[in-house]
Amino acid sequence: MPMTKEDNDLVTRVDNGAPLGEMLRQHYWLPAIPSSKLEAGGRTYRVRLLGRNYAAFRAGNGTAGVIDEACPHRKTSMLLARSEEDGLRCIYHGWKINVTGSLAEAPNHSGDQQQFCKHIRTNQYTVVERGGIVWVWLGKGDTPPKFPELPFVDLPEEQRAVTSVEVPTNWLQGVEASMDSSHVGVLHESTTKLTAGSGNERLLMTQALAPRLEFEERPYGFRYAAIREVGGDKFYARINNFVMPWYGLICAPYEKGPAMVFFSTPVDDVTHRAWFVNFNEHAPLGPTIISTAADVWNSPPVPEGGAANNWGQNRDLMKRGHASGFPQHLATEDFAMFLGQGPIADRSDEQLCSADGAVLRVRAAILKSVREFMAGKPPTLATNPELDYRQARSVGGVLPGGSDWRVLAERA
Repeated sequence: MPMTKEDNDLVTRVDNGAPLGEMLRQHYWLPAIPSSKLEAGGRTYRVRLLGRNYAAFRAGNGTAGVIDEACPHRKTSMLLARSEEDGLRCIYHGWKINVTGSLAEAPNHSGDQQQFCKHIRTNQYTVVERGGIVWVWLGKGDTPPKFPELPFVDLPEEQRAVTSVEVPTNWLQGVEASMDSSHVGVLHESTTKLTAGSGNERLLMTQALAPRLEFEERPYGFRYAAIREVGGDKFYARINNFVMPWYGLICAPYEKGPAMVFFSTPVDDVTHRAWFVNFNEHAPLGPTIISTAADVWNSPPVPEGGAANNWGQNRDLMKRGHASGFPQHLATEDFAMFLGQGPIADRSDEQLCSADGAVLRVRAAILKSVREFMAGKPPTLATNPELDYRQARSVGGVLPGGSDWRVLAERA
């Protein structure tokens, strides 16, 4: 059933006090910037989250901080500030903000500076670094929400890689794609065939375009198996997890291989930042498209142009057999689809099918959480006492007919 326009707004809008934006701000950790982009005493980066601008930096002592971009004094950008041992000093009048976001010095104030600084209002945000990412909690209070202890966050650096890129569409379009199993064999047909050519037979199994979907609710969201018959009374089960509010944990394409976590976080109503974490729990990651990215803050590539040039689609390449005409990266193919849906997809006029079950569950989970928040209740999927992010394990495998796909998850 298509969504109403009102519900579509509830699950997409984050700007200007929108309920979804306020819920995410209070009840979830947000990835701000890859750790490797911040150099001790180096430049400061603008990070836009939920429609507001922040400054991310690493002080001279190596500590990462995320503060409001606007200086509390005369509101110039702290991106221009001078990095010092334990904070940023605004180059306009010398006010110094430390890594916790509080005012440490106001040298142009002639009275009691220490007392003056205590009375200046600043927003102070909690920051942690794990899994190659600087995370920030933007909420109010003294107790942050439970941190998303996903499989990659405590791996050694050589076993994971992170990239991120800004995409000019609403965040939910990206999240939905991570849980859409049936598009893999169509949109990514050429990519999967090229990868399978190096011996990855499981990826070829995703060419079956109409998998049977089976679901199981979990305290963090849900997991589901996309089941494809492969002959010989066997089936291939691909178990993926949706973890509220935006994580898609995708199983490794072969046993003990590198897995992926996709997450699309809201920059504002019509922009999101796509995150890609490639990781291997069993061995060093080695060279991958993610680990060898030239710029971890601007990769994979977003299609260039707009509708006038089909977002840069290479039709000549399609004549020569490429399925999508976007050879740059698997994610570039996805980005083109998001752009084709418009800045905010209209879900009130869709005509869905059996393959869209996981997408519908993503929407239902977000909508339920927003409604709980609007009713003054903590969202169940953020505060369930049984919530354990470490239980989100995505795995695939070939099983004999009549088997329960859950045995794969139990082995993991």
